[in-house]
Amino acid sequence: MCNLGFFLSLCLLLAAPAAAAETEETASPASAETSQTAAPADTELPADEDELPIEILPPEEMPPLDVEASPRPECSDSLLVQKIVEKIEAYQTEHPSTMLIDRRRDILLRRNLSRFDEVKVEGFTAKQDFNVANAVIMTKINRGLNDADLRLCKSLGHGRAAGVYALIYPVGEGNVVDIINFLPGENLSFIYD
Repeated sequence: MCNLGFFLSLCLLLAAPAAAAETEETASPASAETSQTAAPADTELPADEDELPIEILPPEEMPPLDVEASPRPECSDSLLVQKIVEKIEAYQTEHPSTMLIDRRRDILLRRNLSRFDEVKVEGFTAKQDFNVANAVIMTKINRGLNDADLRLCKSLGHGRAAGVYALIYPVGEGNVVDIINFLPGENLSFIYD
C-alpha cells in the first residue's frame, strides 16, 4: 500500500508541470495576438505603457586595426620566453599541485620551456594539433585577422613542454600572447608590450 501511495504522489508531481505548461500554452496565443496588434515603431505610445518601442541602430564601424603599429616579437625573443614562463609559474602558484610527482612535472615543464621556434600559421591543420588549429581559426574569425598578422611559436622542450604553443596577435597598441596546450580546454593569455 505504501508503494501505491508513493507512485500516486510521483504521478501528481509529474502532472503538475504539465498542467502549468498547458496554462502557459493557452495564454501564449493571446499574447501573440496582442504583439501582432501592437503599435508600429514610428507611432508614439502613451507614457503610462510599460513597454517602450525599441529602436535598432546600425552597428558602429570599428576603427581599422593598425597591425604594423605593434610588430610581433620573434619566437626566439628571450623576454617573450621569460614572460611565458612567468605566466605559467604564476598559474602554478595559484593552483599548486598536491602530489609530489605533479610538482616535479611542473618544475620540469618550466625548465623545458627555454626555447621556442616559429611555425607557419598558414596551412596549420587539426592533424598537427587540434587545440592550436582551433585557437588559430577562432582568433582569425573573432579578431578579423589574417595569417600574416599572427605568429605561432612552438616549444622546443621535451616531454609535456613539447606540445606548448604561443599564439601572438595584435590588439590595440600591443600584442596578446595565448599559451596553448598548457591547460586542458583553455589558454593562458597575457599582453606583451
